[in-house]
Amino acid sequence: MAKRNDKKKSAVRKGWGSVSITAVLSWCMKLAMLGLIPVEIYRGEYLFAFAIVLALGGSLIPSIVQRSYRITLPFELDLLITLMIFLHAFMGEGLGFYSRYWLFDNVLHLFGSGVSALLAFIITFSLHYTGKLRLTYPMIALFTVTFSMAIGGMWEILEYSVDMLFNKTTQHGLTDTMSDLIYDLLGGIISATFGMLYVRYSKPETKRRMARPIGEVFGVADRVEHLRRRITDHEPHHKEQ
Repeated sequence: MAKRNDKKKSAVRKGWGSVSITAVLSWCMKLAMLGLIPVEIYRGEYLFAFAIVLALGGSLIPSIVQRSYRITLPFELDLLITLMIFLHAFMGEGLGFYSRYWLFDNVLHLFGSGVSALLAFIITFSLHYTGKLRLTYPMIALFTVTFSMAIGGMWEILEYSVDMLFNKTTQHGLTDTMSDLIYDLLGGIISATFGMLYVRYSKPETKRRMARPIGEVFGVADRVEHLRRRITDHEPHHKEQ
């Protein structure tokens, strides 16, 4: 009996030891947003409470993808996506940071567009790396920036629709909308630049690790592994020359 208990304790410790700090932070932010729902319902902000439910659903997508495909997404995307949603829903809307600090909206647009662009870059590069899509690196960067602008434009349309349908004031005139789009552009450019530098100067094995998770989602993981073996086989011969 004592040995069984020791084994159980050891398994529990091992399980907790495998939990990363980023996962803990991500789930803490999810729980904080969950706790905000009854508060907003009490205030009578039913629309915002529903929006938090949708935000929570969006923050769970990376975790669902990881469990469904048994993969670990690169660049800690789970934490970045959850943080982006948390900053908007909990701090921006819930704690009123948008109205208190004028710079908060701009910083969040810069960060949010950067995360969206990073995801677009990883997916596009993975498809290019596996041969599903053939693009030059500048074209991958261009798509990354364009995707960031598209997401930003859709967000502005959503805000405009909410204002028209529910008589809200999420937008504060043309200047506010245009500044948001400009920061979306800057976020896309920053992510595309860092992404290009990363794949330009990283080792082949690092590129494979970045491409493999997305490759599994798109059903081309075997192709990624085949490319890894080819690169590995050619490396010793290349060094001898």
